[in-house]
Amino acid sequence: MIPEAHVSHQMSGRLRIKIPSKKGDSSYFAALPERLSGCTGIGEIAVNPQTGSALILYECETSAIARYARDNDLFVLRRSTPARKTLFDHVADTFGAYNAKLRQMTDGQVDLPTLVFSSLLVSGIYQLARGNFVMPAWYTAFYYALGVFTRAQAEEWDEGEDVLEGADDGD
Repeated sequence: MIPEAHVSHQMSGRLRIKIPSKKGDSSYFAALPERLSGCTGIGEIAVNPQTGSALILYECETSAIARYARDNDLFVLRRSTPARKTLFDHVADTFGAYNAKLRQMTDGQVDLPTLVFSSLLVSGIYQLARGNFVMPAWYTAFYYALGVFTRAQAEEWDEGEDVLEGADDGD
């Protein structure tokens, strides 16, 4: 079976591929430069069996390299590896899961933006009731509540536009 390779980085004339199933296989990576150098347009090839990667300097189309590697049973080249998630992506996924659970528990009546908006609004009213007119807490809470509210409204509007764009005007 031909191993699968993924493009981990690519620039003009420079291609780094990872071959996860051959990681640590020094005999495979020892033979790879010689076998791959038969492809017209390939210059230098540097391999690293410990990381399971190969750096290929080339002056041809990447599709020619992929075709040559596949035809010679070296590897099947895929465009890219799955993107790594950033910290923001993880936090957004977590809040997305909380939001879905909250909507499910409240039959769609409450979501996180509504909950944050309500909490900040109540916090601002509480600060006003305590007489904190000079402290920034009450108007900061209102400011953030307004921001959450307008963002949630804009997202609802965008979702509505998507539905309307796909609808028939058959009236």
